[in-house]
Amino acid sequence: MNKYHSLAKKFRKEIIKHWGKKCGDFDFGCTVCQSHRILDDLEELGDFLDDINKTDKNKKHEHKR
Repeated sequence: MNKYHSLAKKFRKEIIKHWGKKCGDFDFGCTVCQSHRILDDLEELGDFLDDINKTDKNKKHEHKR
């Protein structure tokens, strides 16, 4: 679990505590559903950055000026 997943988990716990779980059918007009969607995006961002970091370690960058 990367730091973004941990952060999303903490936020999700607070959102569920104060506002509840997302609707059974996702509702774009629902603040709770949108909050959960943003946390899903945060987790995906963490996965993306992990993948980039793994790729970058195996690859040397040459900056041309």
